[in-house]
Amino acid sequence: MKGLKKFGAIICAIAMIVSSITYYPTSNVSAATALPKKVIGLVANSKSGSDTIENAIMFAWAGADDPANVAGYDPTVTSTVIYIYKDGKQVTKIGNATKGGVVGGLSAGSYTAQAANVNSMGEGDLSEKVSFTVTGATLNYTYPVNCIGPKTPAGLSYITGNPEVPADNPAQADNKLGVAWAPSSEASIPSADSSVVGYNLYLFDAKTGTPYRRVYVDGITKSYVILESVSAGEYLAYLSAVDAEGRESALAATSFGQSSKVTVKGQIIDNAQSFDKPNQPTLPDGLSILTEGIDYGFTIAWSGVADLTGQRLNLFVDGVCIKVGINGNVASYYENRLATGTYEVEVRSQYTSNNVESFGLKKTVSIEADPGLPGKTPAELADPAYSEYKEPTTNPTTTAENETTPVVETTPSVETTPSVETTPEIETTTEKTETTSAVETTKPQESNTNAQTTTKKQPSQTTEKSSVNVGKAVVKKAIKKKNAKKISLTLKRVKGATKYKVQIAKDKKFKKTIVTKTTKKLTYSVSNSKFKKAKKLYARAKAIVVKGEKTYQGKWSKPKQVEIKK
Repeated sequence: MKGLKKFGAIICAIAMIVSSITYYPTSNVSAATALPKKVIGLVANSKSGSDTIENAIMFAWAGADDPANVAGYDPTVTSTVIYIYKDGKQVTKIGNATKGGVVGGLSAGSYTAQAANVNSMGEGDLSEKVSFTVTGATLNYTYPVNCIGPKTPAGLSYITGNPEVPADNPAQADNKLGVAWAPSSEASIPSADSSVVGYNLYLFDAKTGTPYRRVYVDGITKSYVILESVSAGEYLAYLSAVDAEGRESALAATSFGQSSKVTVKGQIIDNAQSFDKPNQPTLPDGLSILTEGIDYGFTIAWSGVADLTGQRLNLFVDGVCIKVGINGNVASYYENRLATGTYEVEVRSQYTSNNVESFGLKKTVSIEADPGLPGKTPAELADPAYSEYKEPTTNPTTTAENETTPVVETTPSVETTPSVETTPEIETTTEKTETTSAVETTKPQESNTNAQTTTKKQPSQTTEKSSVNVGKAVVKKAIKKKNAKKISLTLKRVKGATKYKVQIAKDKKFKKTIVTKTTKKLTYSVSNSKFKKAKKLYARAKAIVVKGEKTYQGKWSKPKQVEIKK
């Protein structure tokens, strides 16, 4: 709390210093009987003295409320709009400006601009055209064509790396970015606007101009935000105000005298997001995913002072939501229901009012299962009943997935013989071909002195509809050493399964299957020379139940990417 108070004090100081550059309201407006006078003296500057703000421009003109401006004095003027053009086409139309301001978020290039005064009768004549050049990066962003909405916020400042901010301030930590501005609800500030209900904060990669993140900050009084999980790098940040109708102001840049760039230290994190996402919440302060010192599973923790009013936290594992609505008042959550394995854990914040989610904080964790609980897969935990998942009754006549030709095992002891295990069942086409290759094994077997063969009555070639349920298999681990031709697999036991079919492929859809094997083992090794130089491999499995002379197969598991270790 102490650090946050320091942060708030700095914000207030910054807001008061830079508020003079924003849009000024006109007081004592007279009733209009005609269109307003033309704007006089429009200028556009990219620098003030030696100070330059990249990807921004400052506009100024003679005030219509200034009696000294004889030619342009007009007490009926309520606002001024600015038209910005590039290559002869209108880029945007900015409203609610009366005495100038700094507009950010403009891509580098050459522009022109004109301004027009507005009163109760409408919009007056356009001013003389001015030309200007914007320096900086080429931003991959399309400016809103009509920014006729709230007033642009004032006092934008970056806190991260600011020497005036104490080192123990939360905004100075690794992978965090603190941003402050003057609140639109503060009546004494020239940019005050009662219509503002929130703000959009835009982040661009300062070197490439690539959009990195857009975050919505809720609330009319909030004047700062500490962004979590920001990848290390150099950024340009811009702020816009949003009203209840969803209209957005122009993007505000930092004031002259402060650099437009900010550097975030820490780790490189791959979590960029599209600007096209709707206004979304931010993650709670201090959010982290912890495994150190925890025997089983992992813990999600966040700051005790984090405000999660109107929000809930959702937990995803390997892309599957296993927990909705984590209690935000506790400041931590312990998850120990998963089976032993390596998982990608992600936490998102979500508005309870409209269900919009934030970007996610992600971390790959390796955990041990709690011996007191039956370890489950993410898919099993997603089931509200948390019960063991069972496939519907096998019906081979309805789907291609349920094979009509049973798997034929002519040599039951073959899997214990190394020389036979290295010869995979060949699969060169898609899954539909799989039934053909299984039938081919029914032809007379050639003599093999290395294997102990026995004669077994072949199972029936027709599979009838049965009440036998075959559970879905799970590939818990799939590991291969770099430049090795052997993959080690660990499967989860399926109740009632006689054996398991395993496939290895180069793609997730298994259109480029390399090998198919059948095993009775849960820990199993598959070898093939094609594995050696493969950059990506995927494994899947299905359970097989043999009852009498009939064979029943479950569905394929989800693809498991093979972990390649050095």
